[in-house]
Amino acid sequence: MHADIRRELAGHLEDLIEEKQSKGMSEEQAISEAIRQMGDPQTLGKGLHKIHRPKTPWSLISALLIFSAISLTGLSSVEAAGALPQPDFNLVRNQMIYLLLGCLIMCGMYFIDFRKLQRGVWWLYGGAIAGIVYSVLYGFSAGGSRYFLAKGGFAIDFISYSPYILLIGLAGILSQTKTAVNINKLRGVWIDLTVLFIPVCAFWWAGVWPELLTYLICALVLYTWITGAWLRSIIAGGLILISGTAYVWNNQQIRQRITGAFNHTLDPDGSGYVYKVLNETFAAAGWRGHGFGARLESLPYLYTDMLPAYLINCFGWSGGLLLIAAAVWFFIRLFSAFKAVREPYGRAVILVLSLMLALRIAYGLSIISGKMVLTSLPFPFLNYGNHVLIEFAVLGLLMGIYRRKDIIPAQENERGAAA
Repeated sequence: MHADIRRELAGHLEDLIEEKQSKGMSEEQAISEAIRQMGDPQTLGKGLHKIHRPKTPWSLISALLIFSAISLTGLSSVEAAGALPQPDFNLVRNQMIYLLLGCLIMCGMYFIDFRKLQRGVWWLYGGAIAGIVYSVLYGFSAGGSRYFLAKGGFAIDFISYSPYILLIGLAGILSQTKTAVNINKLRGVWIDLTVLFIPVCAFWWAGVWPELLTYLICALVLYTWITGAWLRSIIAGGLILISGTAYVWNNQQIRQRITGAFNHTLDPDGSGYVYKVLNETFAAAGWRGHGFGARLESLPYLYTDMLPAYLINCFGWSGGLLLIAAAVWFFIRLFSAFKAVREPYGRAVILVLSLMLALRIAYGLSIISGKMVLTSLPFPFLNYGNHVLIEFAVLGLLMGIYRRKDIIPAQENERGAAA
């Protein structure tokens, strides 16, 4: 029998014995009556084993399969249209390789005991910061501010991956500083804020604004949830918002991109051109679209940044609604997983990684509004590229935390919650 189940049975038995003795029974009578009341231990143990066995989150897996199917369908259509980055480039084959590798990584993360990660949170955090610095200093630049690390013909955008790693580390660090009784409260606040804002400086230095913004939102939500310091978080968020607004206002290039997105008629042949084409594409697609393999030469990067728009071009708004429905279903299942987990560090990790995935998916969906500023932030599980590897790893970790929600000893959950 599972050790945790034995402990739970012993705990119930001891409680019953104490209750019987408090009613005047002798110890021998109390033990006999408690055993009789609990029933057959083998039957009870089997029932508890059924309750406490690992739970597989099939709903999250089904949502992932839907996203993967939509991705492969869209990329097959791009291939059929001939909108390839170079001749004879096999989008679907490469994406299938990424998806298969992602599944292997996801399975590995699924069976990792997430509590072991908590022991190395400083290594995760420091390694992510070092990776950002190394990428800027020694990586090769593509697309302006994107820094890639290449080895043996395989290139990764580590900076795009780094927010996930940073947030896993940050969840553990904030939990540790909250429960450490040997640090002064004021000192603990400064440690928390310093750890929280060092990545902001790193992303600012690298010039990767989408990663900076998504990390900052997730980090502030995590900090508020763990510490309960709402006022401190609101003040920090307000100062950042004011600083960011001032920076955007004084940066003509960013200001033009924003105005072009919100009103493409102001500069229809300049900063508003892509947004004008997007709106024309969506208006012409209708409910049925133009069919599989429809050409769309007026938009670039149909296999990455513009894949949501291309899906609507091919399959119309009926296809767009399917994508939105899959995203909403995914959000609901992530929220359900968060509510089901009781272990404090596991809840913190689910909260912050789910929020990061939700922000990126919501951004990808917002592109089909025709009024969202375009960036290189990938749509999780959908766009072409090896970014799906980190996303599968993150989902595997989330599912692994959910899997253990009923097998982690109740005493451990209570200790963490009390701390």
